[in-house]
Amino acid sequence: SLDASEVAVLFGVVRALRDQGVSVLYVSHFLDELFEIADRVTTMRDGRTVACQRLADVTKLDLIAGMLGRATDEIRAAGLTEFSGGAAKTRGDALLSARGVSTGPRLTDFEMTLHAGEIVGLGGLLGAGRTEAARALFGVDALTAGTVAPAAAAPAEAIGQGVGFLTEDRKVEGIVPDMSVRENMTMAILPRLTRAGQIDRAREREIVAHFIDALQIKTSGMEQPIRELSGGNQQKVLLARWLALDPKILILDEPTRGVDVGAKREIQAIIRDSVAKGVGVVLISSEFEELVEGADRIIVLNEGRIIAELHNPGITEDRLVRALAETTGDAA
Repeated sequence: SLDASEVAVLFGVVRALRDQGVSVLYVSHFLDELFEIADRVTTMRDGRTVACQRLADVTKLDLIAGMLGRATDEIRAAGLTEFSGGAAKTRGDALLSARGVSTGPRLTDFEMTLHAGEIVGLGGLLGAGRTEAARALFGVDALTAGTVAPAAAAPAEAIGQGVGFLTEDRKVEGIVPDMSVRENMTMAILPRLTRAGQIDRAREREIVAHFIDALQIKTSGMEQPIRELSGGNQQKVLLARWLALDPKILILDEPTRGVDVGAKREIQAIIRDSVAKGVGVVLISSEFEELVEGADRIIVLNEGRIIAELHNPGITEDRLVRALAETTGDAA
């Protein structure tokens, strides 16, 4: 969750410790960081060591292949994410529109349109206004200017209109740690399961069992406390919470942050399959490859304002970096 300047400070401290003779064990889900800071890498899969290598001798593709237990040629053909593995998308009707939206100094004059079967990415550095845009679209933050259609003055209204919002911080804003997998998964659809004040428990368990199977959630059972699950499986429970709504729109803020490579690709496949069914997705990600391979369009933000809009096919990480380096204008 650090921005580039903060990461640079952290790495400076780590290097200074190394130069003093301190040995450092560095664990990260961000593979680019390993190539910047580490000398050697140990790759693990299913609790076992599969490789110990000098980083100078391997590529990012090699690490991903080792963690997934797949051949590098297979990963290279499919792409670094699971987004590129789906069928060609057909964009449908407009589902959501934001015009001139402001919520304060961190989001000003934001505009976008989202269509069925489309992924619109929001790109930018930490503090660029991406999360503020998501909160405005979901009715969390009151608008000081502009309009959103369908309008939602509160999250409950957005949920009623078929909008789901996977928040950036699953531990603080997503899971209820002492509640079970079942309770966490179904809390957004309880009104649909309730008649005369009674919850249809049989239907609830049927829904939970379906998503545990469909999303391959690793759990000892639906009554297991969600805090005991791995980060990737917690994230899949939260995705199931919104998929159970049969949503029209999914707003996903860093959906693969803090999960291992295997879980990341599974989550990306879930998103891809939802889009294939006509769901519109707003995707926020700090990982450029995820935006480049996943999004049909990327709206680039800086200091709460749109500075560029890039369109696929044709987006590259280099073009996205150049857009982020701009302060005004369209880098496309």
